[in-house]
Amino acid sequence: MKKIILLFISILLSTSFCCADEPRLDQDAPYQKKLMEIGFRILNANRVDKRMTFYYKNDQDVNAKILSRTKKIYIYKGLIPFIDNDDELAAIIAHEIAHGLDLHEGLARRTAMKLRPIKYEQKADRVAVDLIVNAGYNPLALIIVLNKTTGEPCFASSRSNGTKRLANIYEYIYKKYPAYLVYNDYKKNIYYQNFLLTTKSERAKIRQKYQEEKLKSVSNKEIKRK
Repeated sequence: MKKIILLFISILLSTSFCCADEPRLDQDAPYQKKLMEIGFRILNANRVDKRMTFYYKNDQDVNAKILSRTKKIYIYKGLIPFIDNDDELAAIIAHEIAHGLDLHEGLARRTAMKLRPIKYEQKADRVAVDLIVNAGYNPLALIIVLNKTTGEPCFASSRSNGTKRLANIYEYIYKKYPAYLVYNDYKKNIYYQNFLLTTKSERAKIRQKYQEEKLKSVSNKEIKRK
């Protein structure tokens, strides 16, 4: 009898462990639906013809990842408290889709991604901005959500330096989508305000860089006219 009880407990614990990370339909269905809705909207708006799927993972890790073999994108439960709107969820999903596009390029690209992770993180950030804009979301959301999560144990921490990474994203938006900075929906957002404080010197360098490039371009045009 004792052996039967121990066996029953063992099976029960094993079952609980296996189901711990699976979505619970009664509680997690809204998250799963929202994830698929935004994920496929980004794929369709950008005419991505590579197969990717989206899953909500009932796990407390602050993480998002794509599996290299199956191209399944997982958004972890631990990220939910850091996400305030669809734009921010779209930013996280778009970043993983960007990785997925590289993973679809084959073994050589996957190897390069492992050997040079920071380079491909930065690339994924830039591609994510394009994906977000094309799908009708605000690219500044990527800065917001990364500012909230950089330093967490999984998502965004073991990659590139937080401040520099945020500045790189800002520079890309500054150069390619400046209208979002002029008509800034996040202007009064406390997380964006924190970003402005912590990247003040980096942003000054960016502005100076493009002002110098603009002056050089004007000067070259005047020389050609002469």
